[in-house]
Amino acid sequence: MTDKTYNGWTNYETWLANLWLGEDSYATEEISNVCLDLMGSFDDKSDVDYRLGDTIKNILQGYIDVAEDPQCGFVTDLISAAFQEINFREIAGHFYDELKEEQE
Repeated sequence: MTDKTYNGWTNYETWLANLWLGEDSYATEEISNVCLDLMGSFDDKSDVDYRLGDTIKNILQGYIDVAEDPQCGFVTDLISAAFQEINFREIAGHFYDELKEEQE
């Protein structure tokens, strides 16, 4: 089995997704707001990470939907394959940890 970790993240795709989210102030604010709401509703970090992961997945899917061209089947398939490798819960945990640290 090959180690696919990248810069401390599960893999390159997860690292890259987090990098792009960090550069998008709208996405960062949206994720932070959802995370804070979830933190107020759930005591268990894993519950927050799971639900926040879905939010992150939807935001990133929006990037793909905007860029998709029906005539670029190969590129769309390649992007979809890479998208499947993203660990959304890991990114959610990163946002959770940063917000928790800011609150303390």
